[in-house]
Amino acid sequence: MNKEKFNHSIDNIDIPLEKLVAREKEAMLQAKKNRKIRRTTRHSLLIACGLCMALLGSGFVSPGMAAALSNIPLIGPIYAQFSDIASDKIQQDQLTTEIEKQDSQNGLTMIVKEAVYDGGRLIVTVEYTGQKKLSLSEEMAGINYITINGQPVKPAIASTGQDEIDSKTIIEHHQFTLSNPNEYGDKIEVAVHGENLFGHKGKWNVAFPLEKVNGAIHEFYPKAKTKTTEKEYAITADKVTFSPLSTRIDLTIDYPAAMDENDTWPWFDFAVVDDKDRVFDRLKLQAGMAGDYGHHMVLVLPPMDELPHSLILKPAEINKEGYREEIKELELVVPLNNK
Repeated sequence: MNKEKFNHSIDNIDIPLEKLVAREKEAMLQAKKNRKIRRTTRHSLLIACGLCMALLGSGFVSPGMAAALSNIPLIGPIYAQFSDIASDKIQQDQLTTEIEKQDSQNGLTMIVKEAVYDGGRLIVTVEYTGQKKLSLSEEMAGINYITINGQPVKPAIASTGQDEIDSKTIIEHHQFTLSNPNEYGDKIEVAVHGENLFGHKGKWNVAFPLEKVNGAIHEFYPKAKTKTTEKEYAITADKVTFSPLSTRIDLTIDYPAAMDENDTWPWFDFAVVDDKDRVFDRLKLQAGMAGDYGHHMVLVLPPMDELPHSLILKPAEINKEGYREEIKELELVVPLNNK
């Protein structure tokens, strides 16, 4: 099969996206409940990144990805290729800061290309170039992580995606939604660390200052709440934040205390509908936890230029077949007073 036919066949694959996302979220939930914290960010929490790496790891690059990668050092469309929640806004408003700092060790160069930060989210794009062929195989991947002000990032949501430009060049996309927005202030010191990367022995470090991107931030505290008739579950919308890189919804999830003790607390799967009937779910919505025991849930939607008057949250449970079953009793209308 030639390259054109291969790429066309990929485009026509019928992927059971709902079941894949459900499986990914279940894995996230189990890791959270088991308190497994890793310094490496190799495993993507976004199924899109995982699919991209799996489908393109054979060396065939789709036309869309090739076009995106060809724009280095002005990355631009790369964010769309890695399904970043703010990709359209980043491209439209040219939000990123060009960094172009590097560290070279033992035939491998780590170059931080671009970064953007709005107080609640941090995105960093890195390029690796080698004198010899680089390997994306799990055995050769090594360890890499990012710090802010010298400390490991503690995100509510995080992902890393990688893909090849050619046999000697790999692009990498990191995104973090912070557990506590604005805890680092307007100016931060970011560092990308790597150890034994892509089959090359050694340690790499690139540090750089980064300022919060210009743009309005709107915060609402609706305190809207819903609960089941038996009062077994309750959901409260504590805060909604509109920023240049996301629309963030902070929720409090209440459930029986016994679930804290035996670690069986629920991870609800959400869809969100705005006042123009736009639906945000699947790859248009990220979900994560800030803190332990699943009481503080964070939902992240794409950024919005025009603020809605309300949002409707539609929680669901994932059944044994991997499909969503909405919990109508917990559906929640979140009013936003734009005045």
